[in-house]
Amino acid sequence: VGERIAYGDDRFSAFEERGRREARDAIFVLVAGGLGERLGFPGIKLNIAATSVTGWSFLEYYCRGILALQQSPDGGAPAQIPLVVMTSDDTHQATVALFEESAFFGLAQEQVHILKQEKVACLSDSSARLARDPSDAARVETKPHGHGDVHALLHTSGLARRF
Repeated sequence: VGERIAYGDDRFSAFEERGRREARDAIFVLVAGGLGERLGFPGIKLNIAATSVTGWSFLEYYCRGILALQQSPDGGAPAQIPLVVMTSDDTHQATVALFEESAFFGLAQEQVHILKQEKVACLSDSSARLARDPSDAARVETKPHGHGDVHALLHTSGLARRF
């Protein structure tokens, strides 16, 4: 069903404030296993400009959002919201380098956790036929697991228990 609230009214402001408080106890997970080749971009999708106004990459824009949520609404100490980034064989090194070159975009290095996804068999069609590797028809093509791997990765890495 849901509720309708008007932007800027008292109820909107109350929900927004509650969301800010709750976000300080959240964990943000960013699935970042893909390259930007389908978008005509030569690198990792995290490095594509999110806005032409500032030129910030998608990753910088995302991290700045976390930094804003970490600020205490009452002027107290800022929170440290964990960020888990799920990479793949294709994106892992470039993602690590982007964070390091950018001083983690203002986040503390210990709050950023970069985990590499496992690969799974790729399906070629809606009948769930296995896709063959284009370079070797005797092999099954594999791709990063993506969103479906988030819970397993958090568990096997020990982060689920830690958080």
